[in-house]
Amino acid sequence: MAFSVLDWKKNEVVFVAGVLFLVLGVSVGQMQIGQSKARDQQRKADTEVVARALEAYYEDYDILPPATADGEIVSCGRDAAYECDWGGGEEMQDSEGVAYLKRMPADPQNSMKGWRYVYEVNRTRNRFRVYARLENGRDPDGRANLTRECGESVQCTWYVGNWE
Repeated sequence: MAFSVLDWKKNEVVFVAGVLFLVLGVSVGQMQIGQSKARDQQRKADTEVVARALEAYYEDYDILPPATADGEIVSCGRDAAYECDWGGGEEMQDSEGVAYLKRMPADPQNSMKGWRYVYEVNRTRNRFRVYARLENGRDPDGRANLTRECGESVQCTWYVGNWE
């Protein structure tokens, strides 16, 4: 005797459909969590690359580049006198044209949500932080109560730097 879905009773079809929707829902949820964790790893890698470039700059000049009020690094363009746009194509460089970073990274959610990285330097320009917003609220590296915003009304939750 051949087996057919048409032979199933209504409650059996409903049960199988329910199980399939449950599995699909859990799979989609896990995929979204995985994507947010991957974006967080990209944020950490981006900010650590910027931090290494800033440390190299400091080793050469015993001073860090200035920061704008919006959290951009002032070390791009002609004579390194212009703001480096996060995600822009210009190099972070010194006034002699030596490149410390070929391209400024942008937050993976910049175009979708307006999230961005933020650079902060102390008054004597020997300590810095590069901030980011982590999506995964359960990330053990996340920090609460940071005062910087990584976008309009977006609280930064992580940073890398030499300023504690």
